Amino acid sequence: MKPKMTQETEQYCWTTIGIRGNRSCPELAKHVHCRNCQRYESAASNLLNHEPSATYLEELTRIVAEPETREDSRKQTVMVFRLGAEWLALPSGLFVELARIRPIRRVPHRSNAIFLGLVSIRGDIQLCFSIGGLLDVQPAEDAKAAPSAGLLRRFCVISKNNRKLVFPVDEVHGLGSYAEHELQPVPVTVAKTLQKYTSGIITINSRPAGLVNDELVLAAFERSLS
Repeated sequence: MKPKMTQETEQYCWTTIGIRGNRSCPELAKHVHCRNCQRYESAASNLLNHEPSATYLEELTRIVAEPETREDSRKQTVMVFRLGAEWLALPSGLFVELARIRPIRRVPHRSNAIFLGLVSIRGDIQLCFSIGGLLDVQPAEDAKAAPSAGLLRRFCVISKNNRKLVFPVDEVHGLGSYAEHELQPVPVTVAKTLQKYTSGIITINSRPAGLVNDELVLAAFERSLS
């Protein structure tokens, strides 16, 4: 039995006698699919051109009026690592690679507590520095006694302004992210040297870490060469 056509069902006939209905429409033989029919095209045009409801306008106005939040865009990604008992972090964009610890060749009359010497990374000779020496961070007592502690140590290879530098760390935790508003002030109990080179404290996976000011640290590395 052919469905009784009303003004509404005639307007949306594809849902009753068309491709989404019982397919009894005689026009299907010619058009194959309702989207090829003039009636379907007219209905789509009317849908786009009809006046929006007051409820829709109110909802759209409310959404547009809300202040824009960009928490994700404010997120900063860092690499978290350990020196002695201190967990620290540097912007992840600085890091080129993590490499196994290998021999450091001291430079006579130039090597010191900060500039350690030269190291070969993938066949390239790079300058090697000590963040621990700069920040006056001492190895943890338990790390000294643990035979496996050396297995965790890595060289961090970083690059800025097309210049690569290398520094050893006792352990690499990995990548993490934080928002600007999550940055906490450095406690007054932290050593003065560490305070000087730390922008604040962030928490990565429930672990507090000092956010190191890379500009200050790299400048100190350069000064140690003179």
